[in-house]
Amino acid sequence: MDDLLAWVDDPDAGWSVGTFGALAEFLRDPDEAAAVTRTPGGASVATPRGGIAVDLTGDVVPVAWERRAGDSWSQALALCVLADGGGRSVITELGPDVDALRAEDREAVLVDLGVGAPHLAACVRTSDAALLAALRAVEGRPLAEAGAVAGLLVEAGPHRVFRTAIARLEVFTPIPPPDGTSPEGPHTHLIPRLLAQGRTHAATDPIPPGRAPGATVHLPHPTRSVEGGRIPPHPGRHRRAQDVLARYGEPEAVAAKAAVTEALATSAEPPPWALTRGYRATVELALRQTEELEPAHPHLARWRARVPRSEGGPDGAGQPLTHDPAQG
Repeated sequence: MDDLLAWVDDPDAGWSVGTFGALAEFLRDPDEAAAVTRTPGGASVATPRGGIAVDLTGDVVPVAWERRAGDSWSQALALCVLADGGGRSVITELGPDVDALRAEDREAVLVDLGVGAPHLAACVRTSDAALLAALRAVEGRPLAEAGAVAGLLVEAGPHRVFRTAIARLEVFTPIPPPDGTSPEGPHTHLIPRLLAQGRTHAATDPIPPGRAPGATVHLPHPTRSVEGGRIPPHPGRHRRAQDVLARYGEPEAVAAKAAVTEALATSAEPPPWALTRGYRATVELALRQTEELEPAHPHLARWRARVPRSEGGPDGAGQPLTHDPAQG
């Protein structure tokens, strides 16, 4: 699985580490300064705005999927770990962050916010004496009962460090206020109403039972930049993503996509089976991809006439915020 580590050093890929309702995201500009490190079974990259480190273990299960999102589609690869870690549910000081990606951060203090996910420690890291005193005053309490601490975190803007058994994602950018917008580049989301559901991932993500996403790669989109803006089509990105999906996707989804792709290539109009409910999402996905990558495809117009574009929210409506170039 060492080939999966190549995504760590790919500026066109985004990463996320978290749980349903608490998520850290890492993305970078292609020309942004980045320190890349490779070790046997691991890789990391750090920029002035954040970083990601991944260390693969033998029990990691890669799972890939694609689905419509916004007016386009999204595609992702989750590196799944066992969901039996018994994560902390109260604020807990952990001491100096000796594993920080950058040497200058290793004396700062790491504090687990206690989001309660079985596979995740969602932490902040700081050397700010006032913030540390405030966090120590509420140690042992759930974050929801920590009073004014949430506001102090926004004001102080400490580093956020989200850790699982295989990954560490660090974010150095400011924390926006509740009515603000996330900064470009690495950022975090903490949404109590979603955390309260006690789920490790969106219901639409095909994570195997007993597993949770230890880290997720948001594969480079062939018509969107890492920040979500439109770019000229990159067919090579699409082929690379389709290879990942064929290798790590659910067998049923892979077979359905292959059947639809073959039918679109060889049939001027969709065959009857392609119009059935079971293939509706796959056909819509294939047509969106063809519209953006091969707008002059000889069969596209007649297929689309039989399959009007499906609008509305993404197939994953209600999922936690994730880095999705199709939605910016």
